Amino acid sequence: MAHFKLLVFATITLMASFSTSAEVLPAPQTTGGKPLMQVMSERKSSREYQENQSVSKQDLSNMLWAAWGVTHDGKRTVATAMNRQELSLYVITPTEVSRYNPEANTLTVVNTGDFRKYATLQDFAAVAPINIVMVVDTQKQSKPEFQGYTAGAASQNIYLYCAQAGLKTVVRAGYDKDNLPGILKLRDNERIIWVQTVGK
Repeated sequence: MAHFKLLVFATITLMASFSTSAEVLPAPQTTGGKPLMQVMSERKSSREYQENQSVSKQDLSNMLWAAWGVTHDGKRTVATAMNRQELSLYVITPTEVSRYNPEANTLTVVNTGDFRKYATLQDFAAVAPINIVMVVDTQKQSKPEFQGYTAGAASQNIYLYCAQAGLKTVVRAGYDKDNLPGILKLRDNERIIWVQTVGK
């Protein structure tokens, strides 16, 4: 009987570990690419995306690192006022919604299903393979102007990465304000700044 209970406990523990496991992304490629001045000149917003065109895990890892990755001494690829580091990134794909963990370079699923239509008020973003939601923690940083700066800097880094990687992107303020926070399972102190669409 004791062995049976031990087996049941081990099985439950194993199942729990699978349910909370995070997907480890490929290590971000932090060298190479086009020259900075060139990608700045090629940076643009795009509102036409091909359906059923995926973004590679390597590209996703690279752009998430560019937007909000860890660089040196625990710092990030963008500055934050008083180093509050109030930003979080959520990735919406055709199959799931995940939260990016920059320290571990992982994605942890917070919801399963196709929720892209809730991340936009425009049809083109509902067929794009990636929508990145920028969320700020208002307890870490209460000033909207500082929150906006951080999210804007992260957005620009995504633009620059996409310009050098041959991907399309556009940042948007329109989304389903009634349903998207619940889909992301945000806390009361978290608020969405905007959404950035990425695709081909």
